[in-house]
Amino acid sequence: MQSQTLNWGIAAAGRITQDFVTALGTIGGSHHAVLAVADVDGSRAQEFAQRNQIVRHYDGFEALSLDREVDVVYVGTLNPFHYAVVRLMLSRGKHVLCETPLCLGLPQASELYALAEQRGLFLMEGMWSRFFPSYDRLRELLLSDCIGEVKLIKLQHGFRLANVERVASRALGGSITLDIGIYALQLGQFVFGTAPVKIIPSGTLLNADRVDVQTEFMLDYGDNRRLMAVITGLENLENDATIVGTKGEIKLSNYWCCTQLTRSNNPPESWPLPSAKFDFHYTNSCGLRFEAEEVRKCIEKRLLESPKFTHAESLELIALTDQIRLQIGVNYDDVLSRQT
Repeated sequence: MQSQTLNWGIAAAGRITQDFVTALGTIGGSHHAVLAVADVDGSRAQEFAQRNQIVRHYDGFEALSLDREVDVVYVGTLNPFHYAVVRLMLSRGKHVLCETPLCLGLPQASELYALAEQRGLFLMEGMWSRFFPSYDRLRELLLSDCIGEVKLIKLQHGFRLANVERVASRALGGSITLDIGIYALQLGQFVFGTAPVKIIPSGTLLNADRVDVQTEFMLDYGDNRRLMAVITGLENLENDATIVGTKGEIKLSNYWCCTQLTRSNNPPESWPLPSAKFDFHYTNSCGLRFEAEEVRKCIEKRLLESPKFTHAESLELIALTDQIRLQIGVNYDDVLSRQT
């Protein structure tokens, strides 16, 4: 990077990338600039660029990878294309922030992290939950022992997504577990600091394409510590999580993009999000600003990974999703074979 400004390229002109660019616009100063956008549909890239006043737009990702002024690329393509686009950007010397899931399986993700480290580049799977101020506060509270030893995390997470193609289609890497269930897994990892010793899925519903549109699971972390989750694409749920300790509880509202946290017998603590130029497509998407700032700070420090969400943590969660898919019968082997 040549200056204090981090120059972004955007890979894919979709809803999540629009939200990301809108969120970047809420960060004060001149720390971030969006220089270019690319899409497999050149007209979509052109429209995206015009709407967001982005100087350059490209028909395809190859041209974006060759743009010398771009420091870092935000990859927001559909799931099956993450691997190829991230690999392309890394091979051309770009730092990368990639939407979850980084890949559809552990071998691919391991390869990408190894490539990034080999080339001295920053690569992060966009586990945006970790960068909200509420998670910093949650870490403080857990370390202070204010609720004692955590024994249980219980949560429900649901939106009407079962007919959304990116969730329902196996060819697109569809899976409610990969789409929103990953956030339940990361909360267990964050709170307990380890991988579960046992995964017990139940109540799984697969659609006609053999993709999970609903699942429940219990994760056993040993020592009578558990996470119990209901994940569904069939209905809207409360989407809160409760962390239960031996001396009290902490409730996270919209736990995966939390802006309000409440301890037992205490008033809520809130972190309101700023207003933005455009409306957002997804819940609390303005919070993408926090992970963007983390990327900038890490790159300025010449870090190859974020201490708030390391390569090892990302790989651990991808391994967990692989195990869950194996148990419930969701297989991407034919999808993966078309990527190489």
